[in-house]
Amino acid sequence: MNEKASFLWNFVLPKGPLLIGTTLSHYTYGPAKPSWTYKFSLIMAIAQSLGGHLDERPLKQFQAMSRLNDRLGPVHPGANASEAVVPNNYRDKAAVYVDQLLTKEGIDSAKLGWDWKNDPRAEKPLKAEWTETKVKDTSYSEGRTVLYLHGGGYFLCSIKTHRWASWNMARLGGAKVFSLDYRLAPDSPFPAAVHDALAAYLYLIDPPADAGFAPINPKNIVIMGDSAGGGLTFATMLAIRDAGLPTPGGIIGWSPWIDLLLSMPSVLENTATDYLPAEGFTHGGGASLKKMAKLAIASAGNDQDALLEKLPPVQHYTNNKLLGCKYVSPILETNLEGCCPIMLIAGDSEMLRDESIVFSKKHAEAPTTILLRIYDDMPHVFQMFGFLPSAKHALKESGDFIRSVTVGGSGAGVTADKSFERISVTGERRALESDAVPEWKDRIGRVGGGPKFLAKL
Repeated sequence: MNEKASFLWNFVLPKGPLLIGTTLSHYTYGPAKPSWTYKFSLIMAIAQSLGGHLDERPLKQFQAMSRLNDRLGPVHPGANASEAVVPNNYRDKAAVYVDQLLTKEGIDSAKLGWDWKNDPRAEKPLKAEWTETKVKDTSYSEGRTVLYLHGGGYFLCSIKTHRWASWNMARLGGAKVFSLDYRLAPDSPFPAAVHDALAAYLYLIDPPADAGFAPINPKNIVIMGDSAGGGLTFATMLAIRDAGLPTPGGIIGWSPWIDLLLSMPSVLENTATDYLPAEGFTHGGGASLKKMAKLAIASAGNDQDALLEKLPPVQHYTNNKLLGCKYVSPILETNLEGCCPIMLIAGDSEMLRDESIVFSKKHAEAPTTILLRIYDDMPHVFQMFGFLPSAKHALKESGDFIRSVTVGGSGAGVTADKSFERISVTGERRALESDAVPEWKDRIGRVGGGPKFLAKL
């Protein structure tokens, strides 16, 4: 049975009862969130069902099914897209910086669990895609560039599955978008993705003579991504700063996954209103939060290292020992001095919501611009649902930010060094409450939030 037929047989046909049940629930009891239409309730039900299979199906099978979406990601009619390749000598240049950063963190190949410097997949071309609008309006500025890092848990998706994002940021940001096909886990775990993202950045600011474009001023670059790509965006920014390289004009994280220790409460509290896998978004199921809780109570007590040692791998992206590394979980960074302006956008109903809130609150006094936008009723990376008013609003906010922080920008969108807001489904703004994530200081940096909170499970 070919991949497409297998997908239809295993995932589409069995959804009949789900669709009927969702319809009855929507019209009998109302939607899960007040603003959800019947159409969106169906979309979320299907997405939740598909996401639930992540812990049940072999990873390779799910990766193959994800690649089916590559054929469903056409270039927008209003865009021009062209293939690009980052020459491998830029990986060599980036490797020098990555090696220095890992050494400073006390991380070697033994601690990583693999020889990242000799990854055979790094011999393959580092592919990318340029996207720009066919018609340039007044918002366009030559040289303004977005380096886009797609989401997918560090092990799924590609530049093709995220062409919707590239097109929207080219259109609304008045920029050319360079979308990167970085290496994926588990075949190429951490630090492969950071290595590739840094190589792409070095390529953009200092390209070879035959690249077809002039060197791009770092201040004319915005690095951005969604979900895991958002986490990679933050990790790349930290790597650029820590390596002493010129920092970009800004970064944007859409529902950024910046806490792989799963320490915040929304990971469990919002499972009913999001489509990410339940039980803590653990990719593999063997180390769900409930299993962590049982081990913590039964044997590990307050010893986090002992708990992580007893657990099977929590994430595909890296081993348990490195979940607390700031380049894996950027929420743990303590100092943003020297960093560029930052925008975080998340949905109030998503599992990763609290990570964006805590990162922003934690750095409320940091010497850089931080804009946080939490959208009522919205799930993870809701920007992909372009028919939603909130999605359109968030896309425009992102475009405004890109144009604001880059060279020759319009200045729209950035009106304060710190701005933490909730945004309603009709676009009204209100200040984020001060106690949005209770006891976050007790949770941060502790797997599952620590024994105190795991015990409640």
